[in-house]
Amino acid sequence: MSKKLLLISLFVFIYLFISKLYAAENIIVGGYIFPPFVEKDNNGKTKGITLDLIKSLNEIQNKYHFSFILTSARRRYLAFEQKQFDALFFENILWGWQNHPVQASKVFLFGGEVFIALKSKAKTQNYFNSLEERSISAMLGYHYKFADLNSEPNYLRSKFNIHLSTDEKMNIQLVLSNRMDIAIVTKSYLDRFLLENPSTKSKLLISRKLDQEYKHTILLRKEVSLDIDEMNSFIDKLVETGKLKTVLNKYGIKS
Repeated sequence: MSKKLLLISLFVFIYLFISKLYAAENIIVGGYIFPPFVEKDNNGKTKGITLDLIKSLNEIQNKYHFSFILTSARRRYLAFEQKQFDALFFENILWGWQNHPVQASKVFLFGGEVFIALKSKAKTQNYFNSLEERSISAMLGYHYKFADLNSEPNYLRSKFNIHLSTDEKMNIQLVLSNRMDIAIVTKSYLDRFLLENPSTKSKLLISRKLDQEYKHTILLRKEVSLDIDEMNSFIDKLVETGKLKTVLNKYGIKS
């Protein structure tokens, strides 16, 4: 192939790609640090299941182009009101969205949160029964069942001896270093942490009972042209093609 013909072919490819991109309606997906769904690597680059799922959605259809914007757990409601994004993945309408113009997709993944403590301090599961008597490390902006799904820091501090952070790994390490009695962590993140740090498993007592069971959905702004039935059909296609399973397996999560 001549150099001239190669350049023409490349130009046509770029033109078709850009035309396709501009023809598709952009759906902005918001996300906050919520490992392993959204997290940052050692270089500060955002990664996680949500971003991999966005890539998969763009591969199975061309009517919409999904993109990502990072917000924070506490700021996500204001960012939504300001129309900075149109959708949230791995979210639940009970997490403070009842009075917002959103629709929830079908549940496509289950999960949950567990409590952990040092075995040297926590001899039995009863250790997790009296949270008011323990120091607790938790995530800022998260809705916990033990706190009646109230995520306000002032409320949490008035009811519990609680430390709020934005890093689940740090919360686990605070327990391992005996600086906090208990940490509440997502089971999916804990499973991966123990896989990467196997020597810590024997040191920790993990609650058998979940604080809450996650029923993960996609929350979608009502005003966008993508409706919830179409979003559900995309979820079905991700399941049927095996793309959802592939993404989840990458992070050690069973669908």
